[in-house]
Amino acid sequence: MGSGAGTASPFGTRLRRWRHHRGISQLTLAGQVGSTPRHISFLETGRSRPSRQMVLRLGEVLDVSLHERNELLAAAGLPAAYPRAPVTGPELAPYRTAIDRLLRAHQPYPGMVLDSHWNVLITNPACADLFGGDPVGTNMVRRFLANPAAAAAVANWPEVAWAALGRLRQQRDRVPLDQELHELVALAETAVAGLPRPAVPGSDPVVCPWFRIGDQVIRVIGMAARFDPVADVTLDELRIELFYPLDETAESFFRGLGTPAG
Repeated sequence: MGSGAGTASPFGTRLRRWRHHRGISQLTLAGQVGSTPRHISFLETGRSRPSRQMVLRLGEVLDVSLHERNELLAAAGLPAAYPRAPVTGPELAPYRTAIDRLLRAHQPYPGMVLDSHWNVLITNPACADLFGGDPVGTNMVRRFLANPAAAAAVANWPEVAWAALGRLRQQRDRVPLDQELHELVALAETAVAGLPRPAVPGSDPVVCPWFRIGDQVIRVIGMAARFDPVADVTLDELRIELFYPLDETAESFFRGLGTPAG
């Protein structure tokens, strides 16, 4: 059963955008999903409707997120394949427990959980001391890139801002249909306009923020963790950011917070 010839369906339009974004031909895509170029063409023009199995296979081959695979299914008029349970809900209770244990064990160093749009969902107590208040409910891109006062609290701001923009662009390129990510990239591009761009990589192998706190500069190392592989959209989008001291000054700062580990 198909649509009128030459009338692209919502699914066909989305599929074509993803194929073009990945830079592959209909012939190549057909070979990878075990189909024919003719069938891929018919899917893109709306002359054919995909099966559920075909949509999931296309999502896998195109390397799209679980959220986008659900969007492809919805565009084809098919039910979602991957649930999106709230991080605080009973379905994800064991995973939330694992996150809570990790953040507690990470004390006295800061740790936080962000979603795919850099919104802070969960933190441990040390985050409040590093960021000057609990950042839960804030967006880290908007908090720093759109707030000159917050940016001024980062001693190596140009390096961090340019690195953040690069990371955002990479994330946007992975999910090019995500409008909110496009907005965050635009915000970051505005924020770095006029900032000197580091000509060569610095002496540190990882670009991490150095926070001005009182008369000290607290230098940290950042590390990200995530669940993988997963079959839930929420878990697929979560990122756990852990901060470690880079030097003795930062070590003493965190050890002096007086926050018990657990």
